[in-house]
Amino acid sequence: MDEEMTKREMEEQIKKKREQMIEIAKQYGFTNEKTLKSSQELDNLLNKYQRFFRIPKIREYPTASFSINAHPDLSSLPA
Repeated sequence: MDEEMTKREMEEQIKKKREQMIEIAKQYGFTNEKTLKSSQELDNLLNKYQRFFRIPKIREYPTASFSINAHPDLSSLPA
């Protein structure tokens, strides 16, 4: 599946859910259970979008290597 198409589809879903939530809030109020449920659904879509498109994938993180010396050379430290 084309990742760009999926991204655009998700952005459209988010836009529609946001508009739907605003309309529900206008009709029922901001603290109504229907508004809160719609808000949670929007949050879920936004979280999914963040996971897929905003957070770098593990393979994109820089790698580093290090070693632990069991007997460090302390001769260069001040006495």
